[in-house]
Amino acid sequence: MIAAAVSGLVAAPIAAALVIQIPLLRRFAGLLALLGAMLTLISAVLIAVEVQSNGPQSTFKDWIYVDSLSVVILVLIAVVGVCATLNSLPYIDEDVASGHLRSQDAPRYYSLLMLFMATMVIVPVVDNLGIMWVAIEATTVVSVLLVSIYRTGQSLEAAWKYLVLGSVGIAMALFGTMMTFYASSPLLGEGSQSLAWTDLRAVAEQLDPDVMRLAFVFVLVGYGTKVGLAPMHTWLPDAHSQAPSPVSALLSGVLLNCALYAVLRFRVLTAASAGSDYADDLLIAFGLFSVGLAVPFLVVQHDIKRMLAYHSVEHMGIIALAAGIGGPVGLYAAMLHLVAHSLTKSSLFMAAGSVVQAFNTRSMHRMRGVIKLAPFSGASLIVGALALAGLPPFAMFTSEYGLVSGSFSSGQALIGVIGLLLIALAAASLLYHTVHVAYGEPRPGKTAPRLRGATLLSVSIPLLLLLLVSIAPPAAFDSALRDAASIIGGSE
Repeated sequence: MIAAAVSGLVAAPIAAALVIQIPLLRRFAGLLALLGAMLTLISAVLIAVEVQSNGPQSTFKDWIYVDSLSVVILVLIAVVGVCATLNSLPYIDEDVASGHLRSQDAPRYYSLLMLFMATMVIVPVVDNLGIMWVAIEATTVVSVLLVSIYRTGQSLEAAWKYLVLGSVGIAMALFGTMMTFYASSPLLGEGSQSLAWTDLRAVAEQLDPDVMRLAFVFVLVGYGTKVGLAPMHTWLPDAHSQAPSPVSALLSGVLLNCALYAVLRFRVLTAASAGSDYADDLLIAFGLFSVGLAVPFLVVQHDIKRMLAYHSVEHMGIIALAAGIGGPVGLYAAMLHLVAHSLTKSSLFMAAGSVVQAFNTRSMHRMRGVIKLAPFSGASLIVGALALAGLPPFAMFTSEYGLVSGSFSSGQALIGVIGLLLIALAAASLLYHTVHVAYGEPRPGKTAPRLRGATLLSVSIPLLLLLLVSIAPPAAFDSALRDAASIIGGSE
């Protein structure tokens, strides 16, 4: 069953991308893309059920390996992918109607969206770290085309910056992967098994510690560029703000997770060979720097999508910080924060996209009174902001409490306190901007925009799932997070 599910996982979005290019079917591009995304979600859920019921699964001659850490990343990609595709239906129609996109761009957009999903779902299911690198590089190539789809000067500049910095980062990650191969080949031979995660984990304690320390530096900086960790984050605000909002939801909600997933896999190997302190200290340093650097940019920000993008830098930093603090509490907090951030940020980007289209601006100074003119979008922004700020009862409150609690229990109280203060400053700036956007006085002559059902569903589903995992998390969800935390900690 696992082989069929994995095949469907990859084949569904690729097939949808190809079918959309058939001339007679191009007018149904959005619906075909939605069908492909839904089939991908079904496959991801089947894989998750199999792994949670019977443990880690291997197939296709051990080229595919799926454990609980893989499942968490995979299901998030599929859920956010369905919501982003659903949100794209009214969003792209509006862009075509307003002249921001040409009618022939819509099928191209949906094909690229499906290929983007296909490249992302490969990342958490392959057993080979080299193929994982190829998949992450492929996500860059496809997403660059989505970022530049408007063909404006700003979007082309953002795409070019993303491509250049992403390529430099991925090259460094490749060097780290090659160094891992160099360390493992005396133990595993010079075949593909030298980069197989399952084989590497079995011999991790025997890997040359000096080589693995250097490899982790290259991997962290390389994949960290894609994660958006400071100071390698500079592509992220431009790309996220210039892309169509459904694409921004995918970029921030799940693409960053794919690169972070790679960092966490390498962390396990480095901790086993060179000791956990080395890798954890680097994660803490980059995590704290990312959170701290994001704060001043959040305070002075006027562009709503750039503001959300800088919050991605902040929250990826929080996850890295929690993973670096380590221990059962810190690692569980990192995984819970990862899930909560994906659901919250994807909903916020899609809600912000509907507001941007309604007001024809990204400037928060010019989009006042959203709660009066667009009650659903305004309410979604407020709920999302409260969740992103880490207020109870949302899951980010629990994860940030776990971060601080883990820092005290591991003897790193000062790091936890500094992190909490920086998080509080970022949260205060977010709430300040959101309140002004939602409750400010509307500009004269503004009328209420028309709300489409697809927009309502795509924004609501992630928020409802967030409330579920925050207030009454299912036992299977909690078990998956605990298992994933155990894997990152090297206990499984």
